[in-house]
Amino acid sequence: MIESIPYLSLGNFPTPVQRLSNLERALGFESLWIKRDDLSGPLGGGNKIRKLEYMFAAAHPDGEKKKTLFTIGPTGSNHARATAVYGKASGFRVECLLFKQPPTEYSEANYRTICEHAAQVYEVKRMHTMFIRYAYEQMKTSLGVGEERYFIPAGGSSPLGSVGYVKAVSELKSQIEAGILPEPRFIFLPVGTCGTMAGLMAGVQLTGLKTKVVGIRVADQIVANPLAISRMVRRTLHLIGATNVQDIHASDIELWQGDFGEGYAIPTKAGTDAVEMMAEHEDITLENTYTGKALAGLIHYVKARRHKEEPILFWHTYGGGA
Repeated sequence: MIESIPYLSLGNFPTPVQRLSNLERALGFESLWIKRDDLSGPLGGGNKIRKLEYMFAAAHPDGEKKKTLFTIGPTGSNHARATAVYGKASGFRVECLLFKQPPTEYSEANYRTICEHAAQVYEVKRMHTMFIRYAYEQMKTSLGVGEERYFIPAGGSSPLGSVGYVKAVSELKSQIEAGILPEPRFIFLPVGTCGTMAGLMAGVQLTGLKTKVVGIRVADQIVANPLAISRMVRRTLHLIGATNVQDIHASDIELWQGDFGEGYAIPTKAGTDAVEMMAEHEDITLENTYTGKALAGLIHYVKARRHKEEPILFWHTYGGGA
């Protein structure tokens, strides 16, 4: 069924997997690996490219004029950056509605890129104001007021977007079968709007891998929580017509809470240390909002649960570039 869902090719897949041998030794782990989705696209990478491939195809069915894309996120959003950059390159007009996040070098770079590529950028002060405005804009479009637009939710997180990460697990399984890496005992990733984790969990079910997906919460609980993740998994499996799979409930979700810190996009000491450690030992770039906290969470989880001897995979979702 997944093969029948249209997508627009945007990325460079499969993304490579490599062993983090230096970091592995520094941490005392036996088998530490990374999936390089930071290399997923020619105009900048990150986990959003796999999602946008399906959403762009849905926004532009064959024979129809390309709609305006309308999306939302914080001012330093990886998703808004990717939508603006790849949307413009694909011939779409892109509008972004953003709420202000604490400024960092990383978020400010994303914001500048969004402003350079989006046709229109609207800004509000708070996240809840953004969601109210988003609902208002959707209502206007449904009533036929103004230009027709295709709405892409925060983080590209929807069942359709999550299909990209169902497909990614099949890609990973092929790499395992090719002997590139052992089957991971755990996959770790940052969790913001839940779509990437939901797709990975659905993909693990469908491929029969015994891997446990562990999310590291990097966004407020109102957005990133086990109920939202489990609901997205079920909706994604329904979309692709999956049958004879285990029903997923909130109690099945492994979401590490200990490295969120004081708030979204506010750096933590452990996250900053993780960013520096990855750069020093592996020359791979992380940042403080998502991937630094995720690596810190991985380290704390593995040490606390005593899994240092098992194969561990860090799914790198950094959206740098462009």
